[in-house]
Amino acid sequence: MITGAEAFSGFTASDFDVFSVPGLDPRMLALKERVRPKLSEIGNYMAPVLSNATGRTMYPHIAKHARRKTNPPNDSWVAFSKDARGYKKWPTFMVGMWYTHLFVQFGVIYESPQKADFGRAVIRHYAEIRRELPSDFVLYLDHTRPDGTALSDVSRGDLLAAAQRLIDRKQADLLFGLEIPRSVALLMGAGELLTVIHAAGQTLARVYPFVAPAP
Repeated sequence: MITGAEAFSGFTASDFDVFSVPGLDPRMLALKERVRPKLSEIGNYMAPVLSNATGRTMYPHIAKHARRKTNPPNDSWVAFSKDARGYKKWPTFMVGMWYTHLFVQFGVIYESPQKADFGRAVIRHYAEIRRELPSDFVLYLDHTRPDGTALSDVSRGDLLAAAQRLIDRKQADLLFGLEIPRSVALLMGAGELLTVIHAAGQTLARVYPFVAPAP
């Protein structure tokens, strides 16, 4: 069994409800006590999975939300990148949660200096990316919002425009992912949930060679 699987106990309603706790300090305390340990367990589990799937060592990074001074976080995650020091610079995998759902994602956020290269790679490898990603996966253009668009509703023009936006705009994200609704996650045992996260991570990892920079 991969390290972390034996410790993970799944998510409860009170874990999701952390994101409804009022106030920055109370929510951060609840997040640290309830959610962060489970994200760390998922990180320990998924790091070798993603390393094997991409052929590169992937390091887990738990979101700290350290820059927040007033507004409490509405989501949290564990991110994975090839850099042991951080993840925001690179094409990144993330497993995390909002009040409404869990998510497994891969892509780049606006802070990445690689985002224009990522966008050009999406344009260049459009056909391969669409071939590898199932239609029930989701396209996200803003990692700070919970909503995305199912790939079944994303046309070729939509995705190419999203990739061009990544090239042209400073404040632009592009991620692909799978959502697990809160109601579904609460019915899953820990093993079943890890199986879904594992499979989603491996599916997203098939896109990695097309868009990741050379070592």
